[in-house]
Amino acid sequence: MPVTPEDYLAAAVAHLRPARLDTESVPLFDALGRTLANDAVARISVPPFDNSAMDGFAVRVEDAAGEGPWTFAVIAEIAAGSVGQNSAHDACSAHDGAPALPQAARIMTGAPVPAWADAVVKVEDTDAPAGASELPDTVTIHAAPQPSQNIRRAGEDLVAGALALPSGAVLGARSLSALASVGFGEVEVVRRPRVAVIATGSELAAPGEALGPGMIPDSNSALISGLVREAGGEPVVVRTVADTADAFGQALVSADALGARPDLIVTSGGVSMGAFDPVKEYGLTRGWTFEKVAMQPGKPQGHGLSPAGVPVMCLPGNPVSVAVSFRLFVRPLLALLLGQPHDAARRLLPAGAAWKSPAGRRQYVAAKVVRDGAVVPVHELGSGSHLVASLHYAEVLAVVPADKEEVHPGDLLDVLTL
Repeated sequence: MPVTPEDYLAAAVAHLRPARLDTESVPLFDALGRTLANDAVARISVPPFDNSAMDGFAVRVEDAAGEGPWTFAVIAEIAAGSVGQNSAHDACSAHDGAPALPQAARIMTGAPVPAWADAVVKVEDTDAPAGASELPDTVTIHAAPQPSQNIRRAGEDLVAGALALPSGAVLGARSLSALASVGFGEVEVVRRPRVAVIATGSELAAPGEALGPGMIPDSNSALISGLVREAGGEPVVVRTVADTADAFGQALVSADALGARPDLIVTSGGVSMGAFDPVKEYGLTRGWTFEKVAMQPGKPQGHGLSPAGVPVMCLPGNPVSVAVSFRLFVRPLLALLLGQPHDAARRLLPAGAAWKSPAGRRQYVAAKVVRDGAVVPVHELGSGSHLVASLHYAEVLAVVPADKEEVHPGDLLDVLTL
């Protein structure tokens, strides 16, 4: 009796027991794509001090009372990176017995606002020229300032001690910028899972080699290795083996014997019902589990432990089956090893074409999202497990329920991101 994909994954997790790996500290600039090991708490506020949002003049609002325009004595210039003029605010004496003028400071975007000022008037609202110019003795403003106008307050974005990023976050470029802004130069991340990749098949030739009779290029090794890297792992050994249980067993022993033992082994091929299915032949003598999963493509699946106790995930041999199976079963295991949160990256989108789906099996169709937001298969033949050349164009997996045999344009489908 076929099992659901969810039940199969749950059984694999219960059997293999993947636990979060140890951690390491890396420079922030080397942390792209890594997984945050602990909550990142802001060490400094963002921004760290009150600063100007505009090029203009720092003033006190109360000094622009009554009818305008208002003229100020310019007492200082404050550039970004300088120390603000925080002396007490006093009226400046004018020449020839004229009334005293209130103070202003010319200030640049990002510069610290002096303690006595409570507003910044942008240069466009004054009689001062824009751009580079000598510091004027006075400036006249034409629009009455409001309290906190054009001032970015300290901690306005995030205050020191607040959570910046949660444990398990995958660090992208924007994440690194956020961490830098809250005071991190190094970051504690989870070690990359080491993954051994073994492709079975006596018919496999290395990519780029001339093909002999009956031979095909080994595309699965490149596919799985790339998917491992995309998921945050590191392929540590990639090899092909002939269709014999002995050859497969020797490959497992070799993987186990690596100086840096793998945390996971992923195999492709050899798990179905044929006469030359070495993975299944080997695994059945060692208590491994093999199931028929109610899905298309990717019905035959297996999992077990290597002689050294390393988790092994056994995927089918056809490339589209490998891609789908990796997304459903291997990536969740890698996420557990990395301490990442449960992946619920699904959304509902309408079908943009009609196609058929097998009765009683959930169908996962490599699809792309077209301009109107609908999903269409990347190949006219739909979910064929051998359609590797079209995988490049796949953006999502469109999920057709097991009880649905025909998809019609406009039908809402679960869509799983790749």
